[in-house]
Amino acid sequence: MSTATTSRSLAAARDQVRAALDAMATALAGDAFAWASDGEVADTLLEFVGFQRRLDAMSGDLSARVSGGTAFAEAGFRTAAAWLRARTNESFAGARRMLDAGDWAIAVPQMAQAWRRGLVGRGHLAALIEAHQRYPRLSAELTLIETQLADIAADLDPRTFQRTLMAKLHEIDPDAVDDAESKRRRRDIGLHVSTLLDGFVKVDGVLSPELGQHLIKALASARDAIRVRDDHAEPPQPQRRLSQINADALQYILDAATSATGEGKLPDIGGSRPVVQIVIDSESLIAEGAAAPGWITSLTGTAVTPVSAACARRLACDSVRQVLLLDPRGHLDAISRFERTVPAPMRRAITLRERGSCRFPGCFSAIREVHHIVFWEHGGSTTTDNLVGLCSHHHHLIHDKGWSLSGDPNHRLTFTDPRHRQWHSDPPDRD
Repeated sequence: MSTATTSRSLAAARDQVRAALDAMATALAGDAFAWASDGEVADTLLEFVGFQRRLDAMSGDLSARVSGGTAFAEAGFRTAAAWLRARTNESFAGARRMLDAGDWAIAVPQMAQAWRRGLVGRGHLAALIEAHQRYPRLSAELTLIETQLADIAADLDPRTFQRTLMAKLHEIDPDAVDDAESKRRRRDIGLHVSTLLDGFVKVDGVLSPELGQHLIKALASARDAIRVRDDHAEPPQPQRRLSQINADALQYILDAATSATGEGKLPDIGGSRPVVQIVIDSESLIAEGAAAPGWITSLTGTAVTPVSAACARRLACDSVRQVLLLDPRGHLDAISRFERTVPAPMRRAITLRERGSCRFPGCFSAIREVHHIVFWEHGGSTTTDNLVGLCSHHHHLIHDKGWSLSGDPNHRLTFTDPRHRQWHSDPPDRD
């Protein structure tokens, strides 16, 4: 058959498809659709599913030819996907899916034939392609039984077919499946910690079974400790999602790790305990004073996390402090020496006074931070009668959640919530 004859055949076929679509659109918009029975409409919908699958398969065949041809390059495009995206209003992902279908049809011809007949859909092909890619040792065996798999797929939805396919793979060679899954998981092992634009930190990753179980057990233990604290808390603590409790449990674990001594003590950074550096430009400090926001810097001095003035106050409440003042051009105006907000001997005295436990009513968590009752920037003194030991959770409540604290920690403290309800805390009894 000549090229001209082939072109005329494709054009004639397109005209026939277009005419059939126009006829169906006219039927759906006219009296034929209005007077059709529900059963006839339902049967038409079922056939349309098959029609759509067949059209998708044909698009795949066309895509395979376009990907291997020269039309897109002659039109000035580097890839077939870029050409298809530019010539239609498809997204790049949609164009890529259409072109992938052409590759799939070549890789799994028997399943593709069932697709062309409308017996299976794109999801069935995707499941079989994924099996070939994930288990290359079993690819030859899958090819041998592909006709059987196509018959099975015709009776199942894609998700069920995928499960059936996995069962079939285990029948063929369970060791190969387990080995491939283990290698894939091992490649995925890693922990990603990234700072978002608003300063929050996103944590995700995949851990080995051993480390993962260690983390799960540590979180469970920390949740139990937090639950005991919350059960005895007065006022009662609000119900929270498990993910929120897990975040508090991670804080509990990190607090325990950073306060460890002896062999369990974390190594110092650069020969000293970790220091959080907050950079504030001098103009903001002059204009806004204690309300000036700042940036937490990295070890190299790069500003990485914006912090509010309230957050900076909480971090400065019990920390090693170093003040860096910058001029409007970002040049260093002045830098102070390292200074611990609460000296170590005073911190030990406060811990002894509180018997090592947070002074929030009903909380039995260990002291993790020391809080200035009258804030330091408001003229509060760094003395034992203005300092109280708190766990990280309740220190966060005071600074960021609208709670306030007043009184003398050597006698009675008053905690006030955002609704102005009050709870009192007396020092622990002396033996």
